[in-house]
Amino acid sequence: MLTHAKTDPLKVALLSISPHNRAILEFFFAGAGRNLFKTVAIGDAKALIVDYDHVGAHEEWAQHAPNGKPGIILSVHPVELPNTIWIAKPLTSRALTEAVGRVQQLLTTPQSAPETPALRPSSPAQEELNTPPPPKLDSQFPQPFGVAKRTIYKPRTVVLDLDDEDDEVPVAPLITPEIPAPEVVFDPAEHEISMEEIARPVVDSVSPEIAEQRWRELCGERDDIHDTTDWHMEAILFTPENYLLTNVQEAVRLARQSNQHVELKLPGGGHALLMPETHQVYCTLDTRSDAFAMLCNNPVQTGQVALHILSSTEVSTHEAQIREDAANLLDMEAFLWVTSLLTAQGRLSRHVDINQRIALKYWPNLTRIEQFPQVMRIAALWNQRPSTPLDIAKALNIPQRYVFSFYTAANTLNLFELDQTKLKSREKEKPKESRGLFSRLLKRLLGGGAK
Repeated sequence: MLTHAKTDPLKVALLSISPHNRAILEFFFAGAGRNLFKTVAIGDAKALIVDYDHVGAHEEWAQHAPNGKPGIILSVHPVELPNTIWIAKPLTSRALTEAVGRVQQLLTTPQSAPETPALRPSSPAQEELNTPPPPKLDSQFPQPFGVAKRTIYKPRTVVLDLDDEDDEVPVAPLITPEIPAPEVVFDPAEHEISMEEIARPVVDSVSPEIAEQRWRELCGERDDIHDTTDWHMEAILFTPENYLLTNVQEAVRLARQSNQHVELKLPGGGHALLMPETHQVYCTLDTRSDAFAMLCNNPVQTGQVALHILSSTEVSTHEAQIREDAANLLDMEAFLWVTSLLTAQGRLSRHVDINQRIALKYWPNLTRIEQFPQVMRIAALWNQRPSTPLDIAKALNIPQRYVFSFYTAANTLNLFELDQTKLKSREKEKPKESRGLFSRLLKRLLGGGAK
């Protein structure tokens, strides 16, 4: 949970705000920011929040500005108005946290506030909070890559990028036994798929800008670790037990173990229904939505998430709902995969030994999971030889964040061989004779573009 020097929450009223952004703010206020903000009626508010990009917002702010209450202006573009601060979209938890202190300054000297730049972190030491320019498009795969079902990603408005101190949320630890490897795994060598089909970039109506934005949400924007001998001092780590990811893993384990439908109740009233017999998940939140991203990358509090094995009557009720909303039905492996990516955002778990050599035991099902640049090349090389994450990034000459993202998601699915004894035996084995298609595919992928 986020904290602030001020003990009392700042009382705010929401003016013209789209239903979408209103829901996001209320979600933040009710969770990580509940000690920072409290929504009240306009008459009781100390400050006002307005979405300046929303229809009618300019007029409503002009109406309330003479009352002297400071304003928090949300906008994609810079806004300079008296007695206001501007928070640039996409919103971050850090920006909302800093807004409290800056509004308090305006309350003290409302008309003498300096021009307000975007609430962006400026300290280079806070690597997790940096917002560097968008990465260049992958030169080999200029569009979202892979053989997965072609998906049009929707533009996203909010990316909450919590700093490492937010990980220290006191939550009851969950004991999560190892999740068995998924029953269905994917190996290009065993499937009748042409090399051209696998290596061909997906061409659809997705613009490069939207594709890049989605990749940043899945893999973050962090720079590479340069001091590999003291990597834990430079890396930004996260604690999985503090996030929804651990609850999802526990729900999957329970569903598979009991072979019954399990409901994962989410903060805000939503839920995910896990169906082990079909290996599917129905989630009331779209996994590409802002609300789901916030749910994944915000630490959860004790009691916010609960598991429930459904009765036969409840199963029938949910089945009717699923039939009416089949668009939110997805593969269980894909659900775990995207939850892992949105949680980590290119970070590594605190439990990881980055210097341990591992190998990919099973391929993720590339026809179902959401993909990002270099995922096929990473899988191919890691399947070919035991390596550390840093070795993979160096060998392929690609940003480490893509390898770290793959590592976190594949490890969540239990796709790696971690037993060092088995890895040594594997290395001693005589390499199998190359199989035509797979051999050509590996050569093409591993020798492909660098970035």
